[in-house]
Amino acid sequence: MNIAFDFTVTMGVIATVVIAIVGWVRAGRKTVADKIDGLDGRLSRHESRLTAVEQTVTGLPGKDHIHDLRLELTEMRGELKEMRAVMEGNTKIMARVENIVARHEDHLLEGRK
Repeated sequence: MNIAFDFTVTMGVIATVVIAIVGWVRAGRKTVADKIDGLDGRLSRHESRLTAVEQTVTGLPGKDHIHDLRLELTEMRGELKEMRAVMEGNTKIMARVENIVARHEDHLLEGRK
């Protein structure tokens, strides 16, 4: 069995296959490069978001600040209770003064009659 190859047809087939392989490899490389560029942009966006979050967290009050704030609020609560007691005392004094003034008015009005 003797097989004869036609060199012109064989070279055409080989050239077509080689060009297809080269094109496929180049297309794959371009896709990988595009993916890398896309990932690079995405990484840059994540980095800027992370920087913004770090700045926000840095500005938040810490445990010691919250504790100090709690102590100040407790102190203010005590001062408000003290002010409430003083105001209740002033209200009682004003009620007594109004009663005294009303008696003086009644006495003075009865004295004219």
